[in-house]
Amino acid sequence: MNINTGHLITSEMFQELQPKDFMPLPEELESAAQKKLAGKPEAMVSLTSGGKLSKWASEQRRKKGKSGRGKMVKDSRRRNRHG
Repeated sequence: MNINTGHLITSEMFQELQPKDFMPLPEELESAAQKKLAGKPEAMVSLTSGGKLSKWASEQRRKKGKSGRGKMVKDSRRRNRHG
């Protein structure tokens, strides 16, 4: 699943393509993903629905954000301060 867009693909497509922006789902969410896919190779998950998949994606974005862009912005501000 792409945690930024909500794009969900089957595990077969994930293994075949190895897309950079996609993360594998934990085993406990596999049934929710299968239900959402409903036999299709891909589907879109609403990131604001409050469902299991959207909550997981939100948590992953939060974890990813703490070590990524926020640190870069903080360092940039520190370098650009005057005085």
